[in-house]
Amino acid sequence: MDEATPASNRHTRSPCTRGFARLGIATASAWPLLAAATTQCPPGSTDKNGLFWAVAFTVLGLFLLLGLVAPVMAIRFTRARKTVARVLLTLAACVPMLAVWLLGLFVFGRVFIMSC
Repeated sequence: MDEATPASNRHTRSPCTRGFARLGIATASAWPLLAAATTQCPPGSTDKNGLFWAVAFTVLGLFLLLGLVAPVMAIRFTRARKTVARVLLTLAACVPMLAVWLLGLFVFGRVFIMSC
């Protein structure tokens, strides 16, 4: 029976490979739901004026700038420390930076993009 099985199929998949396969299946099955999320607004409600988009991009830019504050403040407050501690604290400050950026994208998408 082993002679009929190709050599490429004889190895077992690692748990990481199985996880990526499941993620791909979940993404492929959720794809139609993404299109359905944009079809809930009536046809005439998609017209948004320039002031609306100016506020939207201002909010997005504000979140991006607020996210940059965390690493900048970490660099400023760790000037008197040793290099290793300074690098570690600056890298640790990147976590809240990314969290604020993701929150900004969520607010931008939820409040401004997905609103009718």
